[in-house]
Amino acid sequence: MKRLLSLIPVLLLVGLPTAIQAQHPASAKKLVKKGIALFAKGDIAGAITEFDQALLEDPKLAAAYLNRGNAKRAAGDLDGAIADYEAAEELDPHLIHDNRDIAQTYLARGFQRSNRLELDSALSDLNRAIALNPDDAEGYFKRGRAWLIDGNIDLALADFDKSISLNSHNPLAFAERGFAHQERGEKKAAEEDFARSFKLSNELRITIELHLFELQLQIKEMRRRQAAIHRNIA
Repeated sequence: MKRLLSLIPVLLLVGLPTAIQAQHPASAKKLVKKGIALFAKGDIAGAITEFDQALLEDPKLAAAYLNRGNAKRAAGDLDGAIADYEAAEELDPHLIHDNRDIAQTYLARGFQRSNRLELDSALSDLNRAIALNPDDAEGYFKRGRAWLIDGNIDLALADFDKSISLNSHNPLAFAERGFAHQERGEKKAAEEDFARSFKLSNELRITIELHLFELQLQIKEMRRRQAAIHRNIA
């Protein structure tokens, strides 16, 4: 019994630093302010260091996660940024409501994943981007492209229509909608969209044609992968 009691102070001392760290919200907020100031000056690495320290002081400080996410996004670490945004949302959902910077981060990662043909994760990111910023034409355009690569023409056309309704000056949206119409055998609608695309791109037809050629290559590769999966299942 005496031996057990003698161990209790040691155990308390071992746990003391963590407990102390979690009890400095005021200090953590000062570190966040310092990090924001460094970020404003372009010192991204320094800002992240301050936000890291703030979270050591107060692991439940949503603002520290949010601002560290912004810094990671600026550094090109989209996965790290989104992990921090999700942590911030869990602690304070209102903090990221209608946040366009966060929407753009999901949009950027979704587009990257779409280009790598990781369509399930791409669509998840693009859905999140649209939920955060439902008036962004680019979100619908890039999700429409993902649906088109996946072979879902109806959903692709619906997204292209929405994108164009929000921004009728994107030549690529018309080009890809034209391609979708072409895939469905709707020749007249496709020709009209292609013509509109060429006009918006200042008649730089080669630019649009190269874009569509790249899209065709992605679709072809996706069909090859889908066929391989079906063969393996069969």
